[in-house]
Amino acid sequence: MKEVSELQRRRAVNQIWNAAKDYSFVPDFKAYDGQGNADLYWNSIIGAVRRHYEYPKLAKVFAAFQEYEDGDEYEALLWLGLENAAYAREREDRPVLRTLREDYANRFLKEYGSKRLDDYHLYDYLATAHYLRALGREARLSRYDQKLLDELEFGQELDTDEIVERAQDLFQRWFQIKTEEHRRERGNWLSGLRRIGGKKGKGRLRKFGIGFADHPRHAYSGDDELLRREDQPITHLTAAQLRAFMAGKYGLSLYDEQQIMELERKLCSGNHAFCHLHITKGVPGKEKIQNGFEALRKDQERRQHEKNRAYYQAHLAENRITIARLASRIQNSVLLYLQPSLVPSETGLLDGSRVWRASVLQDGKIFQRTEQGNMGDLCVDILLDASTSQQTRQERVSTQGYLIAEALTRCGIPCRVMSFCSMTGYTILRVFRDYSEVQVNPRIFEYVSNGCNRDGLAVRTVHELMMASPYEHKILILLSDVKPHDAVRISAEDEGEYIPYEKDAGVRDTAAEVRRARADGIAVVCVFTGEEQDLPSAKLVYNKDFSKIPSVDLLADTVGTLLQNQIRNL
Repeated sequence: MKEVSELQRRRAVNQIWNAAKDYSFVPDFKAYDGQGNADLYWNSIIGAVRRHYEYPKLAKVFAAFQEYEDGDEYEALLWLGLENAAYAREREDRPVLRTLREDYANRFLKEYGSKRLDDYHLYDYLATAHYLRALGREARLSRYDQKLLDELEFGQELDTDEIVERAQDLFQRWFQIKTEEHRRERGNWLSGLRRIGGKKGKGRLRKFGIGFADHPRHAYSGDDELLRREDQPITHLTAAQLRAFMAGKYGLSLYDEQQIMELERKLCSGNHAFCHLHITKGVPGKEKIQNGFEALRKDQERRQHEKNRAYYQAHLAENRITIARLASRIQNSVLLYLQPSLVPSETGLLDGSRVWRASVLQDGKIFQRTEQGNMGDLCVDILLDASTSQQTRQERVSTQGYLIAEALTRCGIPCRVMSFCSMTGYTILRVFRDYSEVQVNPRIFEYVSNGCNRDGLAVRTVHELMMASPYEHKILILLSDVKPHDAVRISAEDEGEYIPYEKDAGVRDTAAEVRRARADGIAVVCVFTGEEQDLPSAKLVYNKDFSKIPSVDLLADTVGTLLQNQIRNL
């Protein structure tokens, strides 16, 4: 969508005020079309909702969505239901609204009618059916999705409390989240906290849809205390159900229940208390997909896998050159900097201590030769940030991870490749390949971004896994935008206070975990994938051991230099 001018922002506000017949509030939602112009129909609906309903009650529901994964989807869905109710109440007073609605519906369907339904986000999928109904046309939906849309299209007979109650029930049953207020005692409310992963950054503006106001974090309520303490939605799932949900969404756990509990007892403490771990290879369970929403997500993930592979193939020639150059840089570094070692051989200098083996064991390796750099004592772990902030870089990040892993494989250096994200209090590590799995590098193209990222806990967990490996020398490479953000809060310096795991707090925690890993002999480096404004965070966490790759053709030199420096230090 084109950039929205200040003129169009003021026009959108005036349209909302006019429909609301109230000029005393600052709208927290505004709507624009694909050209960046204020959308008269949707701004009229936003104003009508203000006019006909007790908006502060609705605002609390919208505020709850802010820390949820796909929160913008939930907000748009709730607006779809409110549109149905507000239009029915307003059309008698404003006959022109019928024409505006039909025009908007036709524009929406023109935009999305040429696509397959499973190419949409859930909102687009249900909104397409909703606007087909508005035009008196048939909408073909599965039984599950038709039921969801029927429940979502609130009727004009409902008052504010009834709509809020309907919304709470709907989002709990269909999406396993709660939106009502949960008053908690400060001493114990965190013990039951399970928060869905939040978005990083502002909500998107749809081409023909709803967008956030300029300051969405402060737009829902004038009650700052409410935003600080009461915008903490939790799931209604039990601990066992939540763990089963993770297995269904991300794949079966590599550890049994007892093992994962012991791992959490060791790692999920301090800043990461009340968090959980799910480590998986992505092997699906036997549970069936229950609704169209999950089916769409699975299809979207499969299409992302295809995009990742297609991106690599589209740059095949330069990718192959990059692998060869990086492998050469790594081999040269090992030869230059790793200590030489004496290995048994059938030729070379006679080893008196082994002469007896020739006659007794018929072992011809009674000589010694010098081998410069034993790469068998070196392992490399690659950790890919798979949070939502990487969504526009998925193809590039998966390709970079593959190129590094493939170069290491050609050098005979054991490597393990994982991604990490967080959701509902869980930090999820997806293992694409393990040290000995030299033939499965293409699995890295199954990388998909979603949820939040608790960088500190991810580094702490990989640190623990690497220390359990048999290799003497260890290097950890992170591909990250160094923008930690997670829903589960951490303790502030003031006793009893909790602050978001983001910005300075998240960066400081990640830096501390990197220092701990280095203190245990693990060389930690970062391939920075983020934006310029986050470079100071990368410097704080990784000191000089990070580098930004402006283009793939520079990956060999950039990563080669990073690894060369670390191998030299080893």
